Amino acid sequence: MSVDILKISKDAVAASKIYDDVINASIGMFYDEDKTIGGMPIVTKAIRQFVDEYILPYPSVDGGPDFKANVISWVLGKHESKIREKMFVNACATPGGSGAIASTFALFSKPNDYVFVSDVRWQYERFADRAKLRIFEHKLFKDDHFDLDSFKTKLDELCNIQKQVIVVINDPCHNPTGYTLDLDEWQTIINILNSKKDNDIVFLYDVAYLDFSHEKDTRQKMTYLPQLEKHILTIISFSGSKTFGVYGMRLGAAIMISTNEALVKQAAPRFINEARGSWSATPTPSIELLNHFSKTEHKDAFKVGLLHITTLVQERSALFLKQAKEAGLKMYPFKSGFYTVILTKDPDKDYLKLAEHHIYAVPMNGGIRLALCSLSLKEINGLSAKIKRILNL
Repeated sequence: MSVDILKISKDAVAASKIYDDVINASIGMFYDEDKTIGGMPIVTKAIRQFVDEYILPYPSVDGGPDFKANVISWVLGKHESKIREKMFVNACATPGGSGAIASTFALFSKPNDYVFVSDVRWQYERFADRAKLRIFEHKLFKDDHFDLDSFKTKLDELCNIQKQVIVVINDPCHNPTGYTLDLDEWQTIINILNSKKDNDIVFLYDVAYLDFSHEKDTRQKMTYLPQLEKHILTIISFSGSKTFGVYGMRLGAAIMISTNEALVKQAAPRFINEARGSWSATPTPSIELLNHFSKTEHKDAFKVGLLHITTLVQERSALFLKQAKEAGLKMYPFKSGFYTVILTKDPDKDYLKLAEHHIYAVPMNGGIRLALCSLSLKEINGLSAKIKRILNL
């Protein structure tokens, strides 16, 4: 995924001003069935009602005590108190989940180190390039499941050559495949990380799509974190930009969590310093937006809007997967989320072929990523057969 996704989306927007059959499946933003962005009128209303003091002043670099308490509670959910009994927790506001990822890469590595990621992934290499890091890959899938054997074998190799290792897991609703780890897979990953006692493990847990999972308890995996031993610092990368559908407002946080108090105490001021020296501060309206919807009277109404989005995205996914199966398209295993991937032999050429037919998608390792979150049911209906015909799959 070395291509510029934002440019592909801009090309799609430009084409839509000329042609009336453009399908923009390139970028991970939710559009409602009437093609309005975000899908959350309650969020738009709240932003428009903010007074100047929630918009104009500089915020605290880390977001301030209210934001930090609220974002930790948001991410850990009903399990917060039990987790806090066994772990030490802190947070720093970041410009989207991207800010949390970029700062983690910068803070917990040195030039020419490797960062441990899956072979099918979002664009972590962009952040690695900025931090002058190299990529060390494990296979994401074995058949229709997470490849635990590759994860362990490759992490063994890396831990033998590098003392401190950043391990990236993107779950639930993996970008770009839509895969979600089951609890047995998650437990095994925890066990593997615990086994690396001779290494300093920084576990970057990217939960950008946490609020869009169709797991019965979307926070249940958080209850496994207290099992992580003292050589592990977990950084949870939270994307409020995704959760609230405010993609340009850049709302996020790096949540530091460990059974080792010293690791969290050391990390917190480093994140603040990195923020101050990079982006200065996360936008004040973003911070206040999360604070606003952390209040019970607002959060309950927000959940109604969120349910509308998650339900609709799942309906779109079900329709596309059904028709893709009928058309004979091959895909990575999908469970829920914004994206899915059609497997093709030459993604770089195939996405250009699709663009010639006014279908804009993203080439990546092994196939073409479609952002189903941005497509209406009407646009999805028949899309699989059209793609099969264009690409001669």
